[in-house]
Amino acid sequence: IDHHCLSESFSSEVPVFMDIRPWGSMSTIVAHSFIRSNRPMPKPVARILLAAILSDTLNLRSVTATTADRMMVTLLSILGEVDDIDGLAKGMFRAKTEWIVNLGAYEMTRGDQKDFTCNGWKLGIAVLEVTDVNPVLDVADKLILELRILKHEKGKTKDGVHDRRKELDFSYVFVVDVTNQRSQLLIAGGRELALAQAAFPGCPLGTAKPGLQAPGNFIKEDQTMMDVGSLVSRKAQFVPAFFQAIKNGFNCHKHPMSELSEDDGMQEPQDEVFKAMQKMSKASYHNSVNVVRDYEELTEAFQKTKSIVSK
Repeated sequence: IDHHCLSESFSSEVPVFMDIRPWGSMSTIVAHSFIRSNRPMPKPVARILLAAILSDTLNLRSVTATTADRMMVTLLSILGEVDDIDGLAKGMFRAKTEWIVNLGAYEMTRGDQKDFTCNGWKLGIAVLEVTDVNPVLDVADKLILELRILKHEKGKTKDGVHDRRKELDFSYVFVVDVTNQRSQLLIAGGRELALAQAAFPGCPLGTAKPGLQAPGNFIKEDQTMMDVGSLVSRKAQFVPAFFQAIKNGFNCHKHPMSELSEDDGMQEPQDEVFKAMQKMSKASYHNSVNVVRDYEELTEAFQKTKSIVSK
């Protein structure tokens, strides 16, 4: 049961039952199944489903919200005995913001993160839905570093071998302001900047955090954040914009990682940045709240690489 499109790699050896609908939330489909089968719905279940729909559809304000979602929210609020739907949604989003901010940059870039493929290009998109974007932007430097790390991490196979052909070509974080229904896009490098400008033409760029150093050789400090305006949905707006730009013939200073030869793809990088990433990963630990990392050596490796290229 789901409300997303199928992955192009999805397949099964035997027939399976599936219920996939273009609604705003999977919980709307579950609630509809209760009604269709004439099964009584306990109050706790109604409340859980109601909260899930409000979360998925940003309190029915997202472009993904449908008539089915609105109808089900009304019904579930009655069954769950919830009088103030807006109050419930606001309380949920406040709690989610506090939770997200306390996660740390590692989890923030990997929690609500999904990978997509289009014409050989692989992109990862994380979304942070908050009531206040400032606490997130306060750690924008760490988020951008984690996005760059994540691109490499995707190349690690289950048997521990690194296959560069599986690495991401682009890695993004959208910071969605659920109160004002606006989004900021964090840009981690030159490739990300080129695709973002093609996908969201005319959107203004800025510095993600004062004092932030440019994360690559093909990007400046004041190009690390893009205001994409009233766009708030990964499924209905962010991904389609990226895909359309790629299908329109997008190209940049890099080729898709998937086009590497087998020999090049299976050759583990030996540059200082990759070594610093590996060293930091081994030294990282979880303190029962979040992952603790020391970014100093990795930051120095990135800056060293930039100075070498610029000479």
